[in-house]
Amino acid sequence: MGDTQGRAFASGVGGLVPHGFEAYARILHPATDRSGAPVSWTTIAEWSGWRLHPLVQFHRFMKPRSGSGERPRPYDAPPPDGNLPSHVLAALCQILASHTASPDSCWFCLWEGYGWVNGGAAMLDSAGGSPLPPEFGPASLTGPRVRLRRGATCCLGARWTPRPRWAGIRAGNRSTPQSPNLFWPADKAWCVATEIDLDSTYVGGSAALIAAILSDERLEAFPADVTDDITAGSDEINR
Repeated sequence: MGDTQGRAFASGVGGLVPHGFEAYARILHPATDRSGAPVSWTTIAEWSGWRLHPLVQFHRFMKPRSGSGERPRPYDAPPPDGNLPSHVLAALCQILASHTASPDSCWFCLWEGYGWVNGGAAMLDSAGGSPLPPEFGPASLTGPRVRLRRGATCCLGARWTPRPRWAGIRAGNRSTPQSPNLFWPADKAWCVATEIDLDSTYVGGSAALIAAILSDERLEAFPADVTDDITAGSDEINR
């Protein structure tokens, strides 16, 4: 892994993912329509008349641009902050697993500040019969404030079902998916960060990995630089 020196949030992508990787990517979290189906930022940009670009901020083009016409809004809910939807996470992990020498050994971090964490067990889970990574259960909540959990199976890979169930709330038969906020393989070939306040996920890794992410049609992604601004004011094009 690259330079792991702590950096402030406002310092850019490097405040989330270490400096020193060959390349970086920004993966946009999709919005959803009334049925819960994903809606891409590209679709919303075409509707609103604003421009989609690497530093785009959703709040800049979530409403129609003057003169773009009166058309039905294509989305109902905006992209989720701090959570990479399961189908996007599964697609990403299929790529990540082939770009590490340790696909069976990964580290996962989950923010302890989620309101549901202290109200019940939050755990990594899968919808299939593959071995489950270790739990983020009640016992883990009494340990150090920084808690890492080592997964028996890296990410999801090809051995996991297309719609994984990650850390979530268990209430009866309900489980609300929550992706890890930070994870990387034991060989530190890449690092993935989904910051709790952002509607995008950032990845640092080899040039080959980032090229694979950018070319995968299941992901809506842009190339990123470690110094890119990630704050709400970074979109200087859509004003």
